[in-house]
Amino acid sequence: MKQHTICHLNDIIPETGVCALIEGKQIAIFRTKKDDLFAIDNYDPFSQANVLSRGLIGGTTIVNEAGTDEEVLYVASPIYKQRFNLATGQCLDDKEVTLSAYQVALHEDTVMLEGI
Repeated sequence: MKQHTICHLNDIIPETGVCALIEGKQIAIFRTKKDDLFAIDNYDPFSQANVLSRGLIGGTTIVNEAGTDEEVLYVASPIYKQRFNLATGQCLDDKEVTLSAYQVALHEDTVMLEGI
């Protein structure tokens, strides 16, 4: 599986995202307060703009397919505010829309994206 170097961990301020251009595709990489890393497509299909890396990170509780409550971290688009699950890319406001989600790893202090 191919890995791509994105940046150093400290280049991403906690609770924000950055955008990386990988093989012609814009990917939004997010860092939480606990230094968890997530990556999804940067393209917001509702506004048709590459803006998700500038969205706000939040959390909510959803009822999952098993019928139990599940805590979910999301990014809210800065344009129309649709929320996308950071782990899966699933839109929380429109179940018909899902973005691609990618594996992110931290090697020492370097953020690496896997599997594009």
